Amino acid sequence: MTLKRDENIVRAVCSDKFDGMRLSPSLFAGSNTSVSRLSLISLENHWELFRRHVQKPPHRTLERIAEINVGQLEDVGGNHNPPTQLSVEEDPLAWNQAHAIIPQKISRGLANAILKKLAVHKSD
Repeated sequence: MTLKRDENIVRAVCSDKFDGMRLSPSLFAGSNTSVSRLSLISLENHWELFRRHVQKPPHRTLERIAEINVGQLEDVGGNHNPPTQLSVEEDPLAWNQAHAIIPQKISRGLANAILKKLAVHKSD
């Protein structure tokens, strides 16, 4: 099922996608990009979930969590040249019932445009 435009999604930002200052476009480039739904799991609870299941210390540690609204993501894709229709689809996993994917292939250029719209959260 496709998520509605008013829903917010998050993506784990690990050390392999963040150099301490900048996010890498590879955070969103490619297809079937994994994200998670804030409507089902709070931002606070995503920190522990991502630490347990996404990071792989010592080479890949959770550094940030990136957030974007689904409607904003769709608009970035639609306004890109060439326009790319983006959607977010439910894809629950055993360890994350809030898991979803962006199934479309995202180019590096479009990924850079998405990065500009992210709210990036740092752990307290």
